Amino acid sequence: MIPMLTSKRRLIDQADLNDHEKKNLQILDTIRKRGPITRAEISRLIGLNIVTVTSYVDQYIKKGVIKEAGIEASSGGRKPTLVDLNPHATHLIGVGLNVAEMIALVCDLKGEVIRSVKRDRPLEAGEALVQSMADLVEELITKGKIDTGRVHGIGIGIPGVFNRETSSVRWPVGLLDDDLSIMVSIHGMFEERFGITTFVDNDANAAVFGEEWYGGGLGVQHAIYLYSGNGCGFMINGQIYRGVNGCAGEWAFSAEDDPLPAYKESYKAGLGGLDMGISLQAQALKDKNSQSKIYDLVKNDVRRITIHTVIKAAEAGDTFATQLLTDAGRRLGRKAAMLVNLLNPEILIVGGGVEIGGPALLSALRDAVKEIAIPEATEKLKIIPSQLGENGVALGAAALAAQNFFINV
Repeated sequence: MIPMLTSKRRLIDQADLNDHEKKNLQILDTIRKRGPITRAEISRLIGLNIVTVTSYVDQYIKKGVIKEAGIEASSGGRKPTLVDLNPHATHLIGVGLNVAEMIALVCDLKGEVIRSVKRDRPLEAGEALVQSMADLVEELITKGKIDTGRVHGIGIGIPGVFNRETSSVRWPVGLLDDDLSIMVSIHGMFEERFGITTFVDNDANAAVFGEEWYGGGLGVQHAIYLYSGNGCGFMINGQIYRGVNGCAGEWAFSAEDDPLPAYKESYKAGLGGLDMGISLQAQALKDKNSQSKIYDLVKNDVRRITIHTVIKAAEAGDTFATQLLTDAGRRLGRKAAMLVNLLNPEILIVGGGVEIGGPALLSALRDAVKEIAIPEATEKLKIIPSQLGENGVALGAAALAAQNFFINV
């Protein structure tokens, strides 16, 4: 562990910020969302007096965090200067996983991806998975010739139960036959290897944060992010809700629809278990649907079937493939309806890779939610696919580092 990094790596809870940090976050976040913007408009939007805002803004300009961006049109008097984020003030690294892939990327302060690398999602958990993620970051830095001195932080969106108090991740006992409960210090592994402050959060939390930070802004106070069928991230009153220990949103196991047997079987089959059983069903139902294009695409080797295979067949008009996606969407919709009733969000975001299921999956999910949830909970509800696509978790993880950069300017 590198001691000097420990105090800087906290995830942001606004209640814990001191006055200077709160002002930094308020002002810079407003510039991020609204820039180019005048000092007077910043003052009006966040309720800080213009003298304070001007003092902070001038310091940001001196440090190169923001830049002047022209003059606002005015009908008379002195024309006010516009300011905006300097996207090159720092770089951020994010790494995360979706249904099929593991992705690492480096982006600027505005979330523009400079370089990315990806591999097939590794079929492993515990320290081996964390090591694979670190190896991918190493590949990103090496191939991209990244100057690590310009990187403020590495953000990691990790599957499993992440505990903020212990800075560790746990994979539940019995999830996989060959995997016991494992406690891994992710911060330690990354910071010792790269010497860069590391921020860790659950993958679904990182994803919903990324949608708000780099996905064009959700523009709402209450949102749920469905990360495949195994977890979800919550935004409540404009803040990411992580729970007491940071493990809110783990919903894979329920009495009504226990996915554990299917998860184990899928893992052993080399499918990763995160596509809501789509691949396994395609394998199991081959004899009854032998004419499906799914099997042509894999030359009748069912072990090669993935969610991408099913989607490709559905796009070619295959009825069976379309039905598999529709059934999966309905299953996810039934689970989502419970959350909609419980939290009454404005937006339900479908991501983690399953959104690539397209209209068949998304339409079935929407129909199930509308059918099962109470009408009052769906009256203003929008159900949308992730705006960040396959980069959702990685960009959300990078955004954790960006937010930390803001408070520490």
